[in-house]
Amino acid sequence: MSKYFNDSPIEKPEDDQYGVAPFSSALTTSLLEMASPVGTTIAINGPWGSGKSSAVNLIRRELETRKNDQLTIIDFKCWWYRGEEAIALAFLQELNTALKSSLGDQVKGLVPEIGRQLLQAGPVIGSTVALATTGGIGALVAGSAAFTKRFFPEKAPLEKTFRKLSKALEAQPRRFLIIIDDIDRLSPDEALAIFRLVKSVGRLPNVMYLLVFDRSLADAAVQERYPSEGPHFLEKIIQASFELPPPAQSDLNNALLVAVQDICGEPSEEHVVRFMNLFYDVVVPYMTTPRHVTRLINALSVTWPPVADNISRADYLALETLRLYEPALYNAIKSHRDIVTGNAESRDHSRDDSKFAPFLAGIPETKHESIKVILQRLFPAMENVSYSGFHETWDAERRVCLSKHFDTYFKLSLSIDTLSAADIGELLKHANDRDFVKQRLLKAAMQIRKDGKSMVPVILDELTGHGKEILRDKVQDFFCAIFQVADDITRKEDEGRGFAIANTGLRLHWLIRRVTGDRFTLEEKSGLYLAATENASLGWLTDFVSSAYDDYHPRDGKEVDLSRCLVTEDAIPVLKERALNALRRAADTGELLRRDDMMFNLYCWREFADDQGVEVKAWLDEQLQHDELLIRFAKALTGEAWTTGLGGFGNLGDRVSRRQVRVRISDSFDLFDLSWFRGELERIVREKRHPQDDLEAIRLFLEAWTRRRGGHDD
Repeated sequence: MSKYFNDSPIEKPEDDQYGVAPFSSALTTSLLEMASPVGTTIAINGPWGSGKSSAVNLIRRELETRKNDQLTIIDFKCWWYRGEEAIALAFLQELNTALKSSLGDQVKGLVPEIGRQLLQAGPVIGSTVALATTGGIGALVAGSAAFTKRFFPEKAPLEKTFRKLSKALEAQPRRFLIIIDDIDRLSPDEALAIFRLVKSVGRLPNVMYLLVFDRSLADAAVQERYPSEGPHFLEKIIQASFELPPPAQSDLNNALLVAVQDICGEPSEEHVVRFMNLFYDVVVPYMTTPRHVTRLINALSVTWPPVADNISRADYLALETLRLYEPALYNAIKSHRDIVTGNAESRDHSRDDSKFAPFLAGIPETKHESIKVILQRLFPAMENVSYSGFHETWDAERRVCLSKHFDTYFKLSLSIDTLSAADIGELLKHANDRDFVKQRLLKAAMQIRKDGKSMVPVILDELTGHGKEILRDKVQDFFCAIFQVADDITRKEDEGRGFAIANTGLRLHWLIRRVTGDRFTLEEKSGLYLAATENASLGWLTDFVSSAYDDYHPRDGKEVDLSRCLVTEDAIPVLKERALNALRRAADTGELLRRDDMMFNLYCWREFADDQGVEVKAWLDEQLQHDELLIRFAKALTGEAWTTGLGGFGNLGDRVSRRQVRVRISDSFDLFDLSWFRGELERIVREKRHPQDDLEAIRLFLEAWTRRRGGHDD
């Protein structure tokens, strides 16, 4: 990380990525060939972060390389000091140190005396030096002559001391280059003090200056303090001004891309096009100076490691750019998760621009169109088209447009709804290790998240997203493992409600269809599933066989769609027999009556036996002789629904869902006599011989049944 966590300017030409070196070399030659300067001032201008300090470092290095013995370089770090007087005296101290080491007794005491007199002048320094900006040293002395005479009558006047210093410098061959960088770091008044010093006290023979600053900032400071001067203020001080050549956009882009590859890794080939689309539409517009690039690289160095490989590189780079350079938009995205991920209560995909309103607040109108492009690049929900069939691809890429991955981008930690890339990679690698897969799924069922759900939905969703990455020769073992533990990882708490109807069974169906897809022929799929169902757990076995059977018995007279079939038709009898045998064993052991999916299994028993329910009804007649089992069936036939009022006719809709108890008895129900069943339940309630919780469950069931009979099920 240290390689990039750095905002220091370059010091060697070989580190130049932006074409600064040729400019610096040319300016170095000009400085070396400048003869008999008298406070000659050269300026390097450029905006914040454009590489001005890098240019200065290269100039300094080349001057040292060329070894001109008659040139002394003085670095005045103006931003170390605060206040105009402090800066003035520090400047004179630097000048005195350099002159003493070169000229010795010739200038002894001259610069300190100038500094002493300026210091003693105190508050008048601003006005006296300001006068010197237009009138030279004579005007400076005239402005403070009375003051100096009154307080230092025994000393030589400032003008005489200054002339003596000038003659000493003029009489010797050495030249002095005073470099003043980072003027932009000063306050406007402090920056103006630098310019005034250079023009007045600093206007000495064989002394030249290299001033480095942002011209627009300097002009603004001059306009505020000296509105009548305008650009003439600096023109009277600076003899030659050079704009730092702006770096080519391609150089800025390349520097960033190289760093991104080193820090985050290179996007895979299938993701390159989208990566570059986001790069050019979101990132590049904000990369206008080397410092913009460096600042973003530094941010990536810090924020990437916690989420490395667990999010989309393209989305990550785009959002980090917005965080640094478009914070209002970044915060709006973070605050409107439901809109950008397509989970808003109203998803009308309107073609007007109203959906963009929350994201454009506080952003200049000139940027609105580019902001819309950014939002549409990142979030398909913001486009005027609907996408279908892309969810699994986006999930596999871990894109920010999906709610389950959204938080990872903003919290610098893995969302509770995702697995790390390392965990996914390990699962894919060991997909043919049955024990490994089973243990990992069983462990997931024991890991409970804050919302009460386990990690099973997370791991199944992630495997579905990466299903096609499971190697063909590993699929059979993988299926055998998940079929065997399917019931053990099924939890009621993991079920969705309302529109989020997903449960473990549905997720397993999505997973196996994703894994096989168009990678296997129907015959090959049959072989896989026949092997996997040999030791499948009961609930999942009946669920799978029921689905396979339904593929060949479509409703509403539809044709059989072989592309959607799980197995070949000749495999159906084998699967049905396996399911029946498993159901009979569960009935004999009593397991069937203890299961949460008891009713579904009974319906499957009736369907698979092809005997109009004779076998299962006979078994039920025996079981329903016991009150405990009557109560058990009342509970099993009780369901719930979650409804939301939609509003209308001047009424507001509901913002939350309401729970409603319903009976799970269809009009075609024939497993036992319903009239007899109702009478037995009413008897149990009247007798009050069972626990209160059981009686309350029966009461709720009977009330819901009555509502249904009266046509008031809702």
